[in-house]
Amino acid sequence: MKKFNTLLVVLALIFAINSIKSQTYAVPKWNIHVIGGYTTTLPDLKGTFPADLESGKNPTPYFVNNGFNFGADVKYYVDKKSTFGIMLALTYTMLSSGDIGVSNLDSNNIFGIGSGTWRTDMNLFTIGVGAEYDFAPKRPANPFVNVQFTTNIIGGKTTFEQSGGSVPSYEANMESAIRFGATFAAGVDVKLSKNVGVVIGGRYAFANLFGKDSTTSTSTTYGLNDKETTTQKSRKMAYLQFYAGMSFYFGQPKRVIKKK
Repeated sequence: MKKFNTLLVVLALIFAINSIKSQTYAVPKWNIHVIGGYTTTLPDLKGTFPADLESGKNPTPYFVNNGFNFGADVKYYVDKKSTFGIMLALTYTMLSSGDIGVSNLDSNNIFGIGSGTWRTDMNLFTIGVGAEYDFAPKRPANPFVNVQFTTNIIGGKTTFEQSGGSVPSYEANMESAIRFGATFAAGVDVKLSKNVGVVIGGRYAFANLFGKDSTTSTSTTYGLNDKETTTQKSRKMAYLQFYAGMSFYFGQPKRVIKKK
């Protein structure tokens, strides 16, 4: 929540600066962002291990609470004012529980093993296609909103290393899965020159709107198992991402327009 409030303050400052700036820029035909940032998950991705297992929480969380993201997107503006663009985005997201020290899991009949360190990781490679609206493409600070329909390729791994052991005593790999979802984003693109700028923003991502499935786990593999069954509710894969990066502008008219 603190990170979100900080982002709102930064955006408000940029809007204020934008309102008093006199210079305007020629609008680009193409815009490329290269970004990276922080990801925080929402239920049912996040959870508390092993408490949620012991309490029988339904659906069982994936126990990946936060992580990082990086990627790039390219936009082509279809109108002369460069307010409406179509976009293609590629994003790689790494989520993890981190190393969690636990004890006496055998007494709770969860894994049948004792004390040690538990960890689960999840990786998402996202391909997004969508549209964006820019509110002030000629201004130094240009706020925007966009929506994308996404294809998500998902994988992961879970390990449990017994205390004093050098080799994980429990290790299982997630079977690769494909899910379809959507993202909703907003941010500000700040021009530093005709061709270069910076961008900050945030987005809400829902990775598994469509394509949910349920598979049988083995001793060494497991699936997403996000589809509702007779014993478990369906699992939603939603998260928030905050990002910053560089902007690159192409295809502007040669003449730079100045406001009188």
